[in-house]
Amino acid sequence: MSAARRVVPPLVVAVAGVALWWVAAVVADSTIFPNPAEAVRSLVEDLGKEDFRANVLDSIRILVIGFLASTVLGSLLGLALGLSAFWTRAILPIFYAINSIPKIVLYPIFLSFLGIGELSRAGFTFYAAFVPMFLVAVESTASVHRIHLKMAASLQVGWPRLVRQIVIPSVLPSLATGMRMTFGLAFLGLLLAEMFSSSAGIGYELLRNVSLVRMENIMGTVVLILLMALPPTIALQWLENRVVWKYGGR
Repeated sequence: MSAARRVVPPLVVAVAGVALWWVAAVVADSTIFPNPAEAVRSLVEDLGKEDFRANVLDSIRILVIGFLASTVLGSLLGLALGLSAFWTRAILPIFYAINSIPKIVLYPIFLSFLGIGELSRAGFTFYAAFVPMFLVAVESTASVHRIHLKMAASLQVGWPRLVRQIVIPSVLPSLATGMRMTFGLAFLGLLLAEMFSSSAGIGYELLRNVSLVRMENIMGTVVLILLMALPPTIALQWLENRVVWKYGGR
């Protein structure tokens, strides 16, 4: 029953969304705006092309690398910084200011240093997820109950054991939530980089279809992006639920 309660509502919303899309296409009765069947048919045709498949796989590879790197480095650096009250007060406002800047505004800097190509795409994907993940890690580490740290200090618990047995279990729920949230930001950063200055990737394919006004292909690519994002999102949601259930009460 609990599994059904988790699965059925999203499915109902997805079906309702497809139905509304189909109704809108019928009401518009336009040769430009496709219905879901036409979009899926164009997507199947695109996936039959070797160049399109290569671009999709290229985007997936860069997304995985950028997301994992931002998660690991953001968590480790945030954990290290959050253990120091002084450095938290000194550095955290700077990163909040950086995070408030629209991401795409800083993309020309990546192009200047990394050039047009894979490095700038990967770097921007990493940056889009790293800063939020870093902030989540710092805040969660800095908010560890001080009474636990004082008790550990009174018992003369060493730093390695303190981090392993008190700090990490306390911050894991927040880090799991941060991973789920920053995956979408990493994907968005990758698509923006590919759309603005790339000759490869699914973002490039999307922008090329926009320039050619091929609405069926545009909507088919959007469907593909949704399908690409869905499995990792479900997996990260499951991971978050497991971590919160196990460590949320600490």
